[in-house]
Amino acid sequence: MMYNKFCHVIIVCLTICCIPCAAFSECWDVSEISQLAFDELDGAIVFSFKDAVSCLPVTEAIVNINNQTLTTDAGGYVKLPNAYFESIMDGTAHIKATKDGYCTFEDNIQVMVGTVINKRFLMSKRLPIGKARFILQWEERPKDLDLHLVGKDFHISYRNMKVAAQKAILDRDDVNSYGPETITLDNIVPSDTYGVYVHNYSGETPISSDAQVSVYKDNQLDKIIHLPDTKKRYVKILEIRNSEIRFINVGVHSIQH
Repeated sequence: MMYNKFCHVIIVCLTICCIPCAAFSECWDVSEISQLAFDELDGAIVFSFKDAVSCLPVTEAIVNINNQTLTTDAGGYVKLPNAYFESIMDGTAHIKATKDGYCTFEDNIQVMVGTVINKRFLMSKRLPIGKARFILQWEERPKDLDLHLVGKDFHISYRNMKVAAQKAILDRDDVNSYGPETITLDNIVPSDTYGVYVHNYSGETPISSDAQVSVYKDNQLDKIIHLPDTKKRYVKILEIRNSEIRFINVGVHSIQH
């Protein structure tokens, strides 16, 4: 099943000139994930920032972590010593990242026993008013989560890379853990209704709150949604009606068209 999906991605990629196959290389491969872990053993917490569509490092971004101001290097990284977070122990740290041409990223990151849980962040380039972007990110398991966007006359997912111009496009699809999966809604029609879903495609473990969807609308980060712990194969993240987002975030049995 996994092989068939991968083949489908490659076939569509080859037939749609505007989405190069290289776009679906892994955003964080095993070696990079391992290196981030080794750096922590050496006494440094390393945070990685990448573009949500290209997955290229976001360089020269200004990152503020609990009032400590840093700048991402050529690899899109910033570092802080472990000792900085040991005083927090169990709690949260506030993180904010800015860069010209990008929407401001801002979140509270979880710290457990002095260790930062999430150290990988995705930033979205600025979007014109009337556009929206949805970015799915998760941990190692489940291996493959899929992001879906359903509109009045289209269904964006790995099965359909691009329905039509001025509607929506699957910018990225990931089949080997971590993400991202990114979908851009090019034009929100006020009279139309849209639904955003996550599908546990591989299904070897249940969906958990480690997975999250960042929602960008009207040129800003609207909300970061942590998925619920659920054994259902789908989660309905949100619905857009009359150009307004209604957050739902509940497990469901199927996608509603």
